[in-house]
Amino acid sequence: MENLKFTSPFSANVILAKARAMYGNSLKVKDFNELLHCHSVSEVAAYLKNSTAYASVLAEINESTIHRGHLEMLIRRKAFNDYAALGRYDIMIGMNLSLYLLQRIEIEQIIACLRYMSAGHASEFFFSMPMYFASHTRLDLPKMSHCASFAELLEALAHTKYHDVLAPLAPKEEGRIRLTEIENALYTQLTNTMYSLIAQTPRGMREELTNLFGAQVDAQNVTRILRLKRYFQAKPAFIRENLLPGGRCLSPKVIDSMVEAPTADAVLDIFRSTALGRRIPPDQREFIHDLDHRAPYFNARKHIHYSIHPLVVLLSYVMLTDVEVDDIINIIEGIRYGLDPDQIRPMLVLAN
Repeated sequence: MENLKFTSPFSANVILAKARAMYGNSLKVKDFNELLHCHSVSEVAAYLKNSTAYASVLAEINESTIHRGHLEMLIRRKAFNDYAALGRYDIMIGMNLSLYLLQRIEIEQIIACLRYMSAGHASEFFFSMPMYFASHTRLDLPKMSHCASFAELLEALAHTKYHDVLAPLAPKEEGRIRLTEIENALYTQLTNTMYSLIAQTPRGMREELTNLFGAQVDAQNVTRILRLKRYFQAKPAFIRENLLPGGRCLSPKVIDSMVEAPTADAVLDIFRSTALGRRIPPDQREFIHDLDHRAPYFNARKHIHYSIHPLVVLLSYVMLTDVEVDDIINIIEGIRYGLDPDQIRPMLVLAN
């Protein structure tokens, strides 16, 4: 397929200016310091509502009575609104970034539904699903919320591209849902979608996008290796089967040494010795659940300021917004569990 191009240099400049202006409204270190010293979810909601760009989704709330789950949903909604605003530039940038973002959110909802189901709380998916997303997706979220089994979910997804991905992964042992394999299959599909979109872009942009996205894939694989070793004592063969394709920063030899490492701590030691691992401050390297956000952060921050390619800047904005949302939610969760600011701070990326 012929590479897609911008309609004009002017359109590229418009997109660069728009994305950087949106990034300028992101939370600053001082905002995170204020949030860290909040004593309740209500105080967090009040600060976000009165002092930040999150006012766009919090203007109508009563901060004194808002529930933690509702606040987190609204924070994610603001990110979704921002992504939707950027999606309007798809034609101008010559790549359907919205396709990737939409697919990513759909996969998150399918996995959330399966996790509730696996925990025996299938009905709780109803209270977590983002109904603001319903008009943008082919997923039948209300129907999914009534699914009590894998077979029922498969039926609810019959009209989507996810059905054929999930069908071969039906439960085998005692009806246990194969979450790890399902996650890998869905995110492999997503990774392939992104790389097929990147392949259509001009060469200079393609290289930056490949390195930016590839670093995230590498970090996701490190997180998987750590999780499978630490919590499931998985064998190397199973781990290899559940890694994503397309990493760029870690060589196959390094990945293989992690897979063969005797413990999760040994995996972390190997990761810390890599260029990708050294990007993460030492006191943040223990938080393995979100390495995929921490590791690409510094690349994304550099690209949003200096890249001349609009799509690189847009993808950088998405990655940085993901980090911001995670940081805010980590603060909310820390306050919920009564942690001191000094205990919460190492969990954050943007406050350090």
